[in-house]
Formats: sequence, C-alpha cells, structure tokens
Amino acid sequence: MSFKKVSASVTRPNDTTQYAANDVWANGTPAALSFANVVRANDGSNKIVQATLVDSANQSTKGQFDLWLFHTAPALDADNAAFTPTDAELANLVGIIRFDTGIDGDATSGAGGNAVYFGKAVNGFQEVPIRTKVASRTLYGVVVVKNAYTPVAQEVLTFTLWVD
Repeated sequence: MSFKKVSASVTRPNDTTQYAANDVWANGTPAALSFANVVRANDGSNKIVQATLVDSANQSTKGQFDLWLFHTAPALDADNAAFTPTDAELANLVGIIRFDTGIDGDATSGAGGNAVYFGKAVNGFQEVPIRTKVASRTLYGVVVVKNAYTPVAQEVLTFTLWVD
C-alpha cells in the first residue's frame, strides 16, 4: 500500500486580532487552500487516511480548527469574518476534518514555539472518502476556527493529507 502525501499552508495577516467561533482563517487576499494532485486522475476518488496540522505558534490556549474540503474552489470570506458558505458551495463539499487538540512541539510560548494536531473526520468515520471534479485532481480547503483564539502575527497553518 502506498500513500500519497499532499500539503497546503496558509499564513494569516500581520495582526493579533482574536478569532470568534466559526470565523475563517485566511491570508490577506482570501483564497481557498489548494491540495493539488490529491488523486491520481481527473474525476478521481480515494480516501484520506490521516491528516495533520502543524501550527507555527504555540499559544497557551490552543486553537481548534475545522478544515472544510471542497471539489470546487469556494468564494472565501475574509480573515476573521464569519464562515458563510452558500447552498451551492455546500453541494461541492467533500468532507470536514477537525483538529481540536494541539500538542506542543517546541514548547516555547507564542511565535517561538509550535504545535501539531492530528485530524479526525467529523462524519463519524476514521477515513474521509474524496472525489474530485471531472477535469481536476485538486481539493480546496477552508479553515474555520472553532473557538475564541488569539493568534500571533503571520501565524502559519500547514495541513498535510495522506491519501490512499
């Protein structure tokens, strides 16, 4: 069995504005994360067997994050704005992976440290079945913060998906 590993990162703006539950985490020019070539062929199907998140900061109150995966890039709300997907966008939803327990990597507080999270599917299964569009091998991700979280400036979240 060989697993394919794909990653995507998002760097938030240069501020420390606290997130409220269900706010979008995005860069200064909001665009969905892109997991290119996540499947071997256009209109492909596979399953995500593991997902990790590396956070470039180690805050005392860890963030809780959902990664919403779509087969078509959704319009993205601005950083720190409420997540407001349309009905049409939700029709393109592939799955949601929750990252709710951060584990200290470098235990240095704040921007000097880091943390890692292991994701779990919110559909009740360990694996997330995925399918891309007819002319694509790409999945698109939106990061939604699930708790009141105070970030560091230019904090980076890196998501890695292992696909079977």
